[in-house]
Amino acid sequence: MTKKSTGKFLCFLISCVLLFSSISATVFASDEWQSNFKLPKWTYILYVGGGVLETTDSSGRHKVGGSVALRNYNNIVEIEATVQRYNGDWYNTSYKWSDKGNGAAEVVEYVYLNTGTYRMRLVIKAYSPSGALLEETTLYTGETII
Repeated sequence: MTKKSTGKFLCFLISCVLLFSSISATVFASDEWQSNFKLPKWTYILYVGGGVLETTDSSGRHKVGGSVALRNYNNIVEIEATVQRYNGDWYNTSYKWSDKGNGAAEVVEYVYLNTGTYRMRLVIKAYSPSGALLEETTLYTGETII
C-alpha cells in the first residue's frame, strides 16, 4: 500500500469511526480519546481526538496525547499537545510534544501523573502543500481526575 493510499484509508477509517460512534459525554471514556468537540465546523480538519486517560498501563503511566486528520491528504497538519494541570487555574506541565504529517498527525505518550485534575491543550495547524496556513485551532479536552 502506498503512502498516499494509506493516508486516504486512514481518513476513510476515521470517518467511519466518527459516523458509527456515539460519544456524547463531555469527559471521554477511560480508554478512548475525546472526539466530540463542540465547536464550529472546520473547513480542512476532519477529526480531532485526545485527552488524558484515567486508566494506567502496567507500569502505572497514563496515556496522554491527541490526534488529527485532515479532509485532504495532500495538505500538511501539525499538532502540538501539552498536558495541563489544574491548580486554581490551568497550567502547562513539562509534558509537551508535537507531530507533523501529510493528512494526519498523532501524539501518544505514556507519563506518570500525580493526583490532580488534568486535560490536554491541542494546537492544530493545517497547511497547504506550499506551506500556506489554511486553518488553526486550539482545543482543550475534557478534565480527567487522577
